[in-house]
Amino acid sequence: MYAQVLLANPARSTRKAFSYSIPDHLKDKLQVGQQIIVPFGKRKDVGFVVGFAETAEVEKTRDILEIVSEEPLFDEKQLELAKWIAEYYCCFLMAAVKLVIGTRFENSNIRKSDIQASRISAVEYQISNIVPKLTFYQEKALVEINKAIEKKQADTFLLYGVTGSGKTEVYMRAIAKVLELGRSAIVLVPEIALTPQMVERFTGRFGEQVAVVHSQMTLKQRRVAGDLVAKGEKRIVLGARSALFVPVKDLGIVVIDEEFEGSYKQDKSPRYHAREVAKKMGELHSAILVLGSATPSIETFYETSNRLSLPERINQQPLPEVEIVDMRKEKAGVLSRRLKELLVETFEKKEQAILFLNRRGFFTFLLCQMCGFSFACPTCSVSLAYDHKDKKLRCGHCEYKIDPPRSCPQCNSESLRFFGTGTQRIEQEVSKLLPKARIMRYDRDTVSKRGSHEKLFRIFSDGEADILIGTQMIAKGLDIPSVTLVGAVSADIGLQFPDFRSAETTFHLLTQVAGRAGRHHLPGKVVIQSYTPDHYAIQAAAKHDYESFYNQELKYREELGYPPFSKLITLVISGKNGAKASKIADDLAVFLRNGLGTGDSGLGTRVLGPVPAVLSKIRGDYRYRILLKGKNLPAMRELVCETMEKTVVPTDVRVIIDVEPMGMM
Repeated sequence: MYAQVLLANPARSTRKAFSYSIPDHLKDKLQVGQQIIVPFGKRKDVGFVVGFAETAEVEKTRDILEIVSEEPLFDEKQLELAKWIAEYYCCFLMAAVKLVIGTRFENSNIRKSDIQASRISAVEYQISNIVPKLTFYQEKALVEINKAIEKKQADTFLLYGVTGSGKTEVYMRAIAKVLELGRSAIVLVPEIALTPQMVERFTGRFGEQVAVVHSQMTLKQRRVAGDLVAKGEKRIVLGARSALFVPVKDLGIVVIDEEFEGSYKQDKSPRYHAREVAKKMGELHSAILVLGSATPSIETFYETSNRLSLPERINQQPLPEVEIVDMRKEKAGVLSRRLKELLVETFEKKEQAILFLNRRGFFTFLLCQMCGFSFACPTCSVSLAYDHKDKKLRCGHCEYKIDPPRSCPQCNSESLRFFGTGTQRIEQEVSKLLPKARIMRYDRDTVSKRGSHEKLFRIFSDGEADILIGTQMIAKGLDIPSVTLVGAVSADIGLQFPDFRSAETTFHLLTQVAGRAGRHHLPGKVVIQSYTPDHYAIQAAAKHDYESFYNQELKYREELGYPPFSKLITLVISGKNGAKASKIADDLAVFLRNGLGTGDSGLGTRVLGPVPAVLSKIRGDYRYRILLKGKNLPAMRELVCETMEKTVVPTDVRVIIDVEPMGMM
């Protein structure tokens, strides 16, 4: 009997499992999932047992030296999931294994006292007398979900409806059913910023059954939470994307809230999407998947047959009235006359307002009006943004920053002007309009410290601030009774992005942020400021009309052959030496096109590029992109993997493979 061992730090030549002999003193102890030490070449290396075989692939094998972890760090189902991730997303199996086992990969050194301090005895949860009565549509949706839960079958449901229609209540009722059957639940939210309010709701309902896991927790906190979940002392895991891999006991349901969100796609290897991984987990554990959103992704709505609609708000509360302001008719300023008028009115009524902008910073860029010169980062192909607090021009991708010059370096003119806007500038304009208003900014600059999300959320929800100004982090999930006005300051910025999803992203954001207004007893108003007020994404968002937008967008996707009518894979080739990176990109494109001549991969598949990426240079790396578009995703993946195996890529050139990318930048 031989052990199949996967090395923890694989080089390109060591991505497969190796056969090792099992010494007699380890034969009764060795299990799949254990971390071990093995000899490899002239060194010792860490590895994982991923299986056993009667025969070895080589004539002479070497012995395993020692077992590092007495308890396995993953089981057979987790290993199967890791193998699926590696195959689906064209990554090393070890990268997928590390993803699946998470913090358990590191030597944990958790003291018993740490666990004891975090352990909370299980309590009985009650759903009678503490929860609201379900609406007709909530009840109807829950009946269908509970049928699948009782059958322990791997179904996928799309729970969609207007903002404020009670999706979270359906989630919690379904989870209560799962807990009654002795099973466990995972609930994913797209942003850490949404976690505080969800934590309140779930702990209010389920008490100490809930374990919260997200990246702003310390490594020790995440390990302790994972330990309690693995032991079955907590049955509900709530958190962002990585919470999907916390080892729950007998998984019965996965809920993905706001499933359209791009943050569910990881931007480093393995470049997985939580939605697709959750579907596979459902198959492995006979668990159901509930995808929830007022604005489902086009692909999800198209591909999911089990659609459960919630077309009305709770208590028949009307949707907020939406006004579109044509900014082409406004003379000056960031805020329109109508939005200013409503801000004053809202403040005088002692109600709260949210101003949304999908851009941070004070101004967007500095431009010479004489020659058109704009100040860009020397190592990244992006304009520098002005930071009002530091009074610096900064790059959003690296650490580069400069003082704003007095004259243009190209023509020596002093006709320099700032263009664009950001949260800091809006804050300044609102302060001039309402000097006594308590204004709070909520963007990545103000929530960079651990715990800042919770602190800022608490301040605003407790009514200690009158106006919240923020980026897309505030567009989803916030449910605050006193918010009666929402202003989308520059609604159409996202429409200018060179991405086929730009209209969808704009519609999602506008619909979601509009849904923050008038969610309770007070009526809400929304102002959408736009330079393209007739665009179908903006018109549909103003009417809270998802299906109208979906039908229009689907026609566009079908005409151009984009998802859901095709599958995409991108390869991004980058390196400090632009000529070398370009040469490798050219070679890969040739090999890929040659590969289309064999097998099923050529059926309807196109290889586009290479071309310079939209962001053609980041941190000094020149970037080129190849796009594969076709209908046969398994064959496309196989073609890419075979091409990479045959191609010699220099160590100073990097190739990123992104299966089903969320963006084209």
